[in-house]
Amino acid sequence: MSPYRERYHRELEELKVDAEKLVDLVGLAVANSVDALRDYDVEKAREVIRDDQRINDLNLRIERRCMQLLALQQPMAKDLRLIVTTLKIGIDLERIGDLAVDISRVVVHSRNKVHVKSLKNIPRMAEIAEMMLAQANRAFKENDASLARETTKWDYEVDALYQKVRDTLLKIIGGNPELIEDATPLLLVNKHLERIADHVCNICESIIYMVEAKREHLN
Repeated sequence: MSPYRERYHRELEELKVDAEKLVDLVGLAVANSVDALRDYDVEKAREVIRDDQRINDLNLRIERRCMQLLALQQPMAKDLRLIVTTLKIGIDLERIGDLAVDISRVVVHSRNKVHVKSLKNIPRMAEIAEMMLAQANRAFKENDASLARETTKWDYEVDALYQKVRDTLLKIIGGNPELIEDATPLLLVNKHLERIADHVCNICESIIYMVEAKREHLN
């Protein structure tokens, strides 16, 4: 293999390693934001907010690597799918990271009158969203399209829980108008968790395209 091709394959491998690091960082942000929400751990929530810049910086590096490879190497077939998929996954991961930050900000600013533990479906949503991201992470690392498909099935439960939490919170607000300022942030958390699951589904669709060259709409 020529030095030129060796460098090309090394750059592809470095791109995949960076993408896996990004998945790990975002997974940690989601896990920490969920822990902070469950335990009302303000310091952990602030840690998520502080660490978001690492996610943004790494995603920017990945974008630059992808653009350089597309412009200079003119990749074909499987390599092209890897680069395009990595670009798309990076967008979804950065948005998931932003949602983890938004959840953490709710914790930082909450007055804790409507406690999340009294709404059993929010912790369950958080648990599923965290598990979905972990499975998508494994599917990406192992090029496992079947696992990616399996992961998206959890989105149906997340959507059902989202509706239940929304109805419960609106009922609380309707019966206790004085709690509107405390319950409204949990409506946002509810939506953020539902959106995290949606972005994971997008990631799974991208993984399937990367592995099988098939475009499937699973969300």
